[in-house]
Amino acid sequence: MKKIGYGIGAVIASILLVVIIALVFAGSFITPSFLVKQIESAINVRAHVESVNINLINVLSGIEIEGIILAPRDEVANKGTPLDERKSKPKGLIQLGKADVKISFLALLTKTLKVNKIVLKQPVISLTMNEDGGNNLTSLFKTPKIVDGEKNPALSAEAIAEKKKEAEEEAKEQASAPPSGPFSIKDIPIAIRMGLVGIQDGNIQVNMRKTGQQIQIQKLDLELKDIDIDGSDLESHNSVDVNFDADVTIVGRNKKEAAKFLLETEGKVVPFVVKSGLVNPKVIYEVTMKEDSFVSGFAAFDAIAGELPVMNQAGLKLDKLKEKAELKKDVSFKVEYSNGKVTFLDEPTFPTKNYDLQITKGSYIVTTTNYHEMKMGMLYDEDESKKSLASLDEKIKQATKGQGDTKALRNKIVGNLVKDERLFIPFRTYGDIRNPSVELGVGLGTLTDLIGGAVKEVIKGKASDALKKIPGAGDALKGLGF
Repeated sequence: MKKIGYGIGAVIASILLVVIIALVFAGSFITPSFLVKQIESAINVRAHVESVNINLINVLSGIEIEGIILAPRDEVANKGTPLDERKSKPKGLIQLGKADVKISFLALLTKTLKVNKIVLKQPVISLTMNEDGGNNLTSLFKTPKIVDGEKNPALSAEAIAEKKKEAEEEAKEQASAPPSGPFSIKDIPIAIRMGLVGIQDGNIQVNMRKTGQQIQIQKLDLELKDIDIDGSDLESHNSVDVNFDADVTIVGRNKKEAAKFLLETEGKVVPFVVKSGLVNPKVIYEVTMKEDSFVSGFAAFDAIAGELPVMNQAGLKLDKLKEKAELKKDVSFKVEYSNGKVTFLDEPTFPTKNYDLQITKGSYIVTTTNYHEMKMGMLYDEDESKKSLASLDEKIKQATKGQGDTKALRNKIVGNLVKDERLFIPFRTYGDIRNPSVELGVGLGTLTDLIGGAVKEVIKGKASDALKKIPGAGDALKGLGF
C-alpha cells in the first residue's frame, strides 16, 4: 500500500509540474505546443495538451489547462513532432480533464502564499504494481534518451560528469555542515493560506500482479479546504479541513467483486505540532461507510463459517457468512491515522442482511503491510440463527435417541454464543488480512463429549432402581465410567 501511495503521489506531482511550468512561463507564448515540448524534454513521456487559458490581469491570477495526457514515450515524442502536426492523441496511462489554479500574487508582498484554488478535475490513472514492488509509471519520470531526434544533451558524458561533480560538492557541504533536524514549519518564513486544494471526480485503477487483484478507486473527491498555516503562530493558525469521498472496489483474481466500500470521510486536521513545528504524526477522521457497501468472501468469515475445527465440533454451520453481505444503512465512526496505521476509536456496528458486525475499540490495520489485529463480535441473522440452532438440536436428538433435555444440552455446547435468540460470535483476527489467523473469543463444548456425558446421565437415571436389586452391578458400571 505504501508503494501504491508513492506511485499515485508521483503522478499527482507530475500533473502539478505541468501547472507550475505554465505559471513560470506565463504569457502569450504559453500554448499547448509549448507545454508539450517542455514536458517531453523533461520526462520520458509522450504528452498531449488540449488548451491553456491564462489570466494574469486580475488581482486573482489563474491558469486552466485542459486535456492533459501522459503516455509511454514513442517515436513521435522522440522526434519532437510539433503538436499540430500529430495525427492522433496517445492513449495515456495518466489523463486529466482540467487543472485549475488561482493564486493571489499581491499576497506575496505581505509574505503570505495565498492560493485560492488548485483543483485537478477528472484525473484518470492506470497503475500496475509489479511483483518486485515496482510499477508501470516509474519509467515515465526518467530523463528521456532522445529529444528532438537527437541524443539528449542532458545525458551526455560531460553533463553526467558535471552532475556527479555537483552531487559530490553538495555531499561535502552537507558532511561539513552541522546536522540539521527534521523539517519544521517554523523554518518557513511565510504564512500559507489556501482556499481549496484537491481532486474532483478522479478514477484510479491499481492492478496487483502478484495477487491478481484489482483495486478500483472511483468517484474520488479529495478536498483540502481552508488551509491556514503560520509557522510563527501555530497556536492560532494551524488547521486544514479534509474531505475524502470515494467508491473503493476490490476485484479478486477470479474477476469477481470481493468488496465495495462507499466512503465519506471528513476531519479537521492539525497538521503540525505546536511546540516543535514538526509534522503531526496523528490525524483523526470521521468516516461514514454508506448503505450498499458490501463484503464477499472475507477470509476471516470463511474460517468462522465452518473451517475452524471447534465450530465443526459444535455442529454449527454458518453458511450465510460466505455470502455477499450488503450494508443496510450508513454507519459513521472515528479512526486515527498514524504512519500507515488505522485505529478504530469507537465501536461501530455494521448491520447487514446476514449479520450485524461490531468492531471493538482499539482494533487496527497497518495499510503499508496489511498486518492487522481486530476484535469483533458478529450477531448472526435471527432466522438463520434459528435454522443453525435447530440443526444442532436435531443432531443432539439423533445422538441421544431423543432422550434427555435437548435445549439444556445445546446450551452446554453453544450457550456462550446465544444472545437474544441469535447466535453471537466474538472473535479475534490477526496477521496478514489476506490470510488471517482467527480465534474465537469464547470456549465451546464439543458435540461428541457433551452428548456422551448426557447419555451417561440418562443411563444412570434409568438404571438407578435396577442397580439396587442387582448385587455388584453398580460397581461394575462405575468401573466403565458410568
